[in-house]
Amino acid sequence: MRFIEPIVTLDIVPKRGQLIHPLFGEVVLWRQHEFHTWWNQFEAIIDHPLSRTFINGVVDSLEFKNAMPRFGGLFRKKKFKKESDRIGGQLGWGTFQFENQNVVQSAHPLLSVALGQYLLEAYHEQRFKVRWVEPRPQTVRLEIEASPDIPHPKPVESLPWSITQQMKTTDSWLILDRHSQNELNFEGERVVLIPVESMDRFLSGCLPYVSQQDVQWFDADSCKLDSYEYLLRATIQSISSMFLKSEQPVYIIDGSSWAAYIENYICERGWGNAHVTSYDTSDFSLELTIPMQSQLPFTIGLLCGMWERAHGRAYRLSLRIESDTFVLQIQSLLDYENQ
Repeated sequence: MRFIEPIVTLDIVPKRGQLIHPLFGEVVLWRQHEFHTWWNQFEAIIDHPLSRTFINGVVDSLEFKNAMPRFGGLFRKKKFKKESDRIGGQLGWGTFQFENQNVVQSAHPLLSVALGQYLLEAYHEQRFKVRWVEPRPQTVRLEIEASPDIPHPKPVESLPWSITQQMKTTDSWLILDRHSQNELNFEGERVVLIPVESMDRFLSGCLPYVSQQDVQWFDADSCKLDSYEYLLRATIQSISSMFLKSEQPVYIIDGSSWAAYIENYICERGWGNAHVTSYDTSDFSLELTIPMQSQLPFTIGLLCGMWERAHGRAYRLSLRIESDTFVLQIQSLLDYENQ
């Protein structure tokens, strides 16, 4: 029987575009189709299989957060199943069935495998190697093999564009509906919440695979990010491509137009924040400031995609750091090449 109930109490850090979940900490709201598109774009740019890197990053972040409490006693399995439904429902990743090791109503195979692997490891209190198949649409079946030699997760090293500090929060206005089989919906579309720490662990795991070739459309040399610069670039490129494959409109009249789009497309969904400092209507060059935060690559990627959609031109960006703030400039790549 289908049911709908409002769920997921989220806080937001005002003027920072950070959503805070009481169990998982900082999270980002993704439309289901956005995540599918982004994953395909990002893996193609990196040009290396990344599925296990992603799954390991998510599983490690959930374990490190102690998302699943320890249960004992006569009704341990029943309590564990109830809590596993809560975790799957709070994130919108689907329902894990312990009897057959299936995840049904899967939002994405990688999220389903990560959810199932974490729950199995938490229940059995041991690590597993996992394989998976998709016997039918929106269903993922896990096949496990005990692997006690896999180490337990350690704290993730902060990415160079992020900063850890306590922020004052307030209630977010977002209302997510929970449907049967742990599906989340927002404004009529299926969505998922992905913890920021999961993405940080995943991106850190991608460092060995990123291309270090220079390109004309990207300049962040002054930031001195070393190899992280290429990871930042790949993430920005994949997110901007994801946005450009969507149908979200962007109509810019003057500098004031940007604020509403940034609030709606970026801040409200936990993708970070940016403040416009200048916008030239003659050549469409745009300058913004962005605070240090884990979402920086996603914020910039969306801004670049929005800029290209608004002006119909390929973008070029330059990035520099002033104190603890990034300054982003976006301009036409063609204009830059013709200078």
